[in-house]
Amino acid sequence: MHYSQYRPWLGRLSVAVALVTALGMDGAVASDVPRQGNLFEQPALQSNLAVRSLMLSLAQAGERLVAVGERGFILISEDHGATWQQVDSPVSVTLTRVRFATASDGWAVGHAGVVLHSGDGGRTWSRQLDGVQAAQLALGAAQAESGEDAEDRLAEAQRLVDDGPDKPFLNLHFFDAQRGIVVGAYGLAFATDDGGKSWKSISARLDNPSALHLYDILELDGSLFIAGEQGLMLRSSDGGASFQTLESPASGTLFGMVATGPSSLVAYGLRGKAYRTEDLGATWQPLPNHQSATLTAGTRLSSGELVLADETGTILLSRDDGRTFQMLPIPESGFLSGISELPDGQFAVSTTHGVIRIANRDLNRSTAREQ
Repeated sequence: MHYSQYRPWLGRLSVAVALVTALGMDGAVASDVPRQGNLFEQPALQSNLAVRSLMLSLAQAGERLVAVGERGFILISEDHGATWQQVDSPVSVTLTRVRFATASDGWAVGHAGVVLHSGDGGRTWSRQLDGVQAAQLALGAAQAESGEDAEDRLAEAQRLVDDGPDKPFLNLHFFDAQRGIVVGAYGLAFATDDGGKSWKSISARLDNPSALHLYDILELDGSLFIAGEQGLMLRSSDGGASFQTLESPASGTLFGMVATGPSSLVAYGLRGKAYRTEDLGATWQPLPNHQSATLTAGTRLSSGELVLADETGTILLSRDDGRTFQMLPIPESGFLSGISELPDGQFAVSTTHGVIRIANRDLNRSTAREQ
């Protein structure tokens, strides 16, 4: 496979995300003067439009809420999402995911192979990795390999270098403030054991010979799961030292996973498909969903309720661990890309127009109207 071959790796996501995330069209707001050079080396512009721009992910950093999105924009909220302010970002490329291992230490990943780190709960950020560095690390790892696939891996790594920093990271998982894994397009996977001071390519650890895109990574009961393109489902039982392919329940892309119990999780994705396992991926059951809209985000609330969101702006609520769902339209509909429960009993949702806040009582009223 040549890296430069086109593949519609975001499936049927919304037009906004297809333009910004899939095609990498990181642009400036209308009033900005276009800038030249590598956007991953240029700080994000300060803009009063940032709080109403496309946000793709959000996470809790202690009591603070942090959101990331297009053009490298990073927002923080000190009042559980009621108000937001933009903070400085060292890059101008779209940021796709943000996660915090502790209240202080967090990481964000995105286009051009960037990995950003914050050591103060999201107030300030520095770049730890970019696509140029990642390609060189992949090449070095491939040059050290031996075996029947070594030649193919070396050729792919060289193409990665030749193509330049045009491939995004799409998700990440940190076991603690030191050990983490980032994954992305074309099977890219890198790990750190020192909080991101150094990284190494671990793509060879994954049973992913077609270099399918990797969209989500989840730790559950001592196992590590990766979901991806064409229904790819990988599992590691040795802390990420190796990943084996599971028999997948899906043929379409899986965009995310949510843990629903000690050994159970729900995987969701293209065309509204969702699947549940109660035995760490050994067997799967399809979940009922009469809508064909792609599922884009999910979380489990402290109450035990499971919340999924789709590209049309609909929330799906389950009170029985994902066995059944109720459709709950929300006031500000539109593409929903991330969900985070808030300490005050509400939850925040990242959207094409910033972050909105939804109260559980609003869901309860919606449920009552449906019954």
